[in-house]
Amino acid sequence: MHTIVCAVGFVFATCLASVANAQGQDGSFYLQVCGAAVKQSDGGQLTQEEGLGAIYCGSYIGGFLDAMSLSTTLSKDNKIVCTPERGITNDQAARIFVKYLRENPETLHQTGRTSLYVALAKAFPCSK
Repeated sequence: MHTIVCAVGFVFATCLASVANAQGQDGSFYLQVCGAAVKQSDGGQLTQEEGLGAIYCGSYIGGFLDAMSLSTTLSKDNKIVCTPERGITNDQAARIFVKYLRENPETLHQTGRTSLYVALAKAFPCSK
């Protein structure tokens, strides 16, 4: 039974990823899935669809933060985002992302990567 549930979850997550690609992974999509991640982090009950969205958000943000960390490690000059030395958690980044999207609805058409980068740059600006 557990295998069946895992298989169904995998298929659903794959479909969700396809929907995200079809939508161009814009801010509206990330407001939905990362909003679910924040809701879950706050102890809220999620539907199955929200739960998968929260997983998608966490995976996306984790990969984004890893890539950002690698790029800033390789190029110390001209940094735009300066997170604390110990870094930030996926949960913190999701909260920053959701807050930015809610406060800037005019940006919902932009790609998730653009909006997430701007949100992090506003939350963690580098001193020049």
